Amino acid sequence: MNFKELLEQLEEHLGFHQFPVNPAATNIKDVFEGTPLHHDLMTRLVRAIYVSNACRVLTDPVKLDKTFQALTPIRQEILRAARTDVDLYRVLDELGAALNQIFAESMVAKKMAGPVVRRTAEIIPLSAYRHLRKLKTSA
Repeated sequence: MNFKELLEQLEEHLGFHQFPVNPAATNIKDVFEGTPLHHDLMTRLVRAIYVSNACRVLTDPVKLDKTFQALTPIRQEILRAARTDVDLYRVLDELGAALNQIFAESMVAKKMAGPVVRRTAEIIPLSAYRHLRKLKTSA
């Protein structure tokens, strides 16, 4: 799964009001179509995921462990804050659950696809094609 696909999946799981992804985005700066409900949190989170997965473009692949490494410091900061809103706690829980589900579905889809069958070189009988070839004679 790539970074942009992850964002689209998060929009599906969390809702457009929490994660308004711009489908025409070409870089990290224009990834949101509008303003998310918790704008600062979502912006920090998106940038942290992008950086921790060493993405250079929106189509670079993302991994579960790197994504959670990006989420952990932000989550810890919010949970330890003296005045964190209850809705923010709920969003963090939903975000973690959504990430788990998204990556689990991605792993199942990969397993369902099965291994890619690589064909070896094919042997072509040349006798069928030899009569089509005209011999050049030197005269």
